[in-house]
Amino acid sequence: MRAAAWLSRCPVMTAVYATNPVRDLHRETAAAIARVAPDQVTDAQRQAAKPVNFGSIYGIGAVTLSEDAFDNYGILMSETEAQRALDSFFATFWGFNDWRWQHWRECKATGRVIVPGSGRTVERAWEYGGALRFTQCCNIPIQGICADAMLLAIRLVYELLQGLDAWLVISIHDELLIEASERDAERARAILEDTMVEAFVRTFPGAPYHSVAQAAIGADWYAVKHPKEHNVPELGTGAGLPQTRPVEER
Repeated sequence: MRAAAWLSRCPVMTAVYATNPVRDLHRETAAAIARVAPDQVTDAQRQAAKPVNFGSIYGIGAVTLSEDAFDNYGILMSETEAQRALDSFFATFWGFNDWRWQHWRECKATGRVIVPGSGRTVERAWEYGGALRFTQCCNIPIQGICADAMLLAIRLVYELLQGLDAWLVISIHDELLIEASERDAERARAILEDTMVEAFVRTFPGAPYHSVAQAAIGADWYAVKHPKEHNVPELGTGAGLPQTRPVEER
C-alpha cells in the first residue's frame, strides 16, 4: 500500500502514512465504505476492508473481489457489495485511481510495463494474444518495486550480519526471519529493523518512512508474532529467552 501511494503520488493515501503516528489504512477504507468515522469502525469492518485495499491496487473487479474475500479472508461479500466497496475506495483515494488509468494508457501505447527503479519490463509481445492486461499494468509496478526493496534488504542484512552468530533463515512476503544466539539477538534485531527501513528509503525516495518496519525477538516465529501470548519481553530487553531466538521483521 505504501508503494501504491508512492507510485501514484495520491495525496490522500500519502497523508495516511505521513501522519505520525501512522493512520490505519484498512480502518480508513472501512470508514469510507461504512460511511462512519474511523474510530467507529468495528474489527469485522476493518478485516473486510483488507481484500478491498489489496485487490484495488492490483486492478481487481467486483466478481473476483467477492471470490477473494471469501477464499482468503472468510468474508461473505456479494458482487454488489464488492462493487460498492471498490467505488468507495476509489472515491476516497482518487489520486491512485487516476494513476492506474493513466498508467494503463501509457502501457498500451508503449507495449510494455516497466518496474520503476530497476527498469525490468514485461513486454506486450511476450503475452498470450499479444496484449497487456489492465491488472498487469496495475500489479507489476507495485509488486515489482516491492520485490526490489526486499531483495535490497536481504543483501544489506546479510552483509551486516557477518561476524555475528546470526543468520537469515527465510523471507516470506514482507517479512524476514533471522535465527541468532542469545548473545547477538538484540544486535541482529536492530540490524534487521534499521536495514529494512534503509531499503525502503532507498527504494522509495521521499516517501514517509516512520513506522515502516518493526523487528521483534521471540523463542519461535509464533512467539514473535504474538508476544503477549508468550510473555516475550518488550523489544530490546531479551531477558530470559532461550539460547537461539528468531528475529522477525514485518
